[in-house]
Amino acid sequence: MRIPRKCATLAVALALAALPAVAAEATFVRTLTVNGPVELTVSTGAGSIHITQGPAGSIQIFGRVHNFWGGDASLVQQIANRPPIEQTGGIVRIGQNQRPFHNIAIDYEIQAPANAFLDASTGAGSLFDDGVGQNVRLHSGSGTIHANGLTGSFSLETGSGSIFASQSGEGDVRAQTGSGSIQLQSIHGGLHAQSGAGSIRVAGTPDAPWHIETGAGSIDFATGGASLDIDAESGFGSIRCDRSLSMKQSEDHHHLVGKLGGGGPVVRLESGAGSIHIN
Repeated sequence: MRIPRKCATLAVALALAALPAVAAEATFVRTLTVNGPVELTVSTGAGSIHITQGPAGSIQIFGRVHNFWGGDASLVQQIANRPPIEQTGGIVRIGQNQRPFHNIAIDYEIQAPANAFLDASTGAGSLFDDGVGQNVRLHSGSGTIHANGLTGSFSLETGSGSIFASQSGEGDVRAQTGSGSIQLQSIHGGLHAQSGAGSIRVAGTPDAPWHIETGAGSIDFATGGASLDIDAESGFGSIRCDRSLSMKQSEDHHHLVGKLGGGGPVVRLESGAGSIHIN
């Protein structure tokens, strides 16, 4: 049986369309010299960002460019040859001038001075910060955020990933996720932590008001023996406090108000459906 030419041509086109796109990857390295205060902004569409401490006076950038889901392989090397990096004195912007190439991502590994002012964001990848930055702002559309030893105030936000962070100094902290879990260690300033559905675990000694809330997850708060005013409420879960409460204003299965160690900053704990544990 002879196959018509049009049918044969269509069959070949369909077969070629079914073939996987060519995968491509290229890397680049850049070292920038900086003097005095550093303002560092990093952004990437779908890649990850990993920032570690480096020597004062320089920023080292390693980038990995790759395509996915049919992204144009020919653009990968072009981007690596001319990476989206801008510098004006101590102001460094990485990824800011990148065109919105279809299905091409850049992963960044960056060494920067510990005292840099840092603002980093990714559309879908993860963020890792190992002790870099003052007044840190980290944002991911859906990835995990992991930050260790941040000094001063910081803000962490992800659309659906989890958040893990620790603080080495004092300052106000904000951590928010749409559905992931939150785990915070050694928090000392003010705090607002919120999850749409995940669990929240916090350890620290507040010197300003705290507000911790989750729509459906549990809350575990390690007070470190600090003097506090507690106001805890759960819509459907239980509340347990391992420390002695004084001047109780309310205490039932779903609501607890009182003072720990004579009282202090107000810590408000709210869960829509999960349990609350204070120790």
